[in-house]
Amino acid sequence: MFLIGISGVGKSELRYRSMRSVAGAPSGWDRGILPAIAVRATLTDRGFFNPKDLAMRLAHALRVPDLTWLSDRDQIDDPEVVHAKLEIAEKAQPWLDARRSTTEHALRFEFERHARARRLRWIFIEECASIGTLSRGRSVHNYVLGLMQLAEECGLTIILFGTPRAAALWDCHPDIRRRSLFVWAQRYREDRSEDYRPFASLVSSLGKNLPLERPDLLVQNLELALANSAGSYGEIKQFLLRADQARVRRGSHTIDLCDLHQASYSRDHLLGMWEQAKAFDGLCEINTDAADLGYLNLKWGAVEGRVGQ
Repeated sequence: MFLIGISGVGKSELRYRSMRSVAGAPSGWDRGILPAIAVRATLTDRGFFNPKDLAMRLAHALRVPDLTWLSDRDQIDDPEVVHAKLEIAEKAQPWLDARRSTTEHALRFEFERHARARRLRWIFIEECASIGTLSRGRSVHNYVLGLMQLAEECGLTIILFGTPRAAALWDCHPDIRRRSLFVWAQRYREDRSEDYRPFASLVSSLGKNLPLERPDLLVQNLELALANSAGSYGEIKQFLLRADQARVRRGSHTIDLCDLHQASYSRDHLLGMWEQAKAFDGLCEINTDAADLGYLNLKWGAVEGRVGQ
């Protein structure tokens, strides 16, 4: 399963809540059982994705389980906490030694044995777009097929979270796309009238605890909030935090319009963010012209003796 959305739309929050939902209460687990784990796919090999690194992370998640994700969300500052201990572990000498002395195949075999023993049912992989950045000579298609085979062999479901760049994992690979489910984490759209009021409510809600010059400052400047967020919750939140920091820097007690402008991204940053937003829209857009075969240069029913005659 692929869960795709732009940066800041809330994918990590969805992952955190999903893990708690599918795993159920620990009181219902037998001893040694671990229903779900979460890992990151990272660029650890000179800017490229290294399959061995992910194999180590999977093996480590079963060797030394981190159950922080079982805590109620209001007790956790950041849903990324589930990755914190692993990020520390990978910098320690035992991890570095194991990386040099253990093969990817051995790590996968260890994971498969432990996954069956612990009755693992769910793997959540965040930042899956990294997988598309394999070094020369490696096949993204083959690697994703390998993940599918792992799921089948161990009787589990793999959920991959990523940005629109993750399309490289299934694009031009019908066998992968056919065997996958897709969930689109929607942003607030500027071209959808039904999103206007919810977007305004969100911006107003996030601004309630900020020292605004006037109560309607944000509502009167929704276009500015949209331009700097592309309709992403996380980006809106950061935009308002930057505005508050701009207010502090100029020694004011209230945020006004000049602070919102100071908090705005550069032109190049905005163009990059909106390019990603539009790429996402294109991925999940319904094809209303699917029956029009003209652009495919197909002539269904136009040949002599066609079916039905």
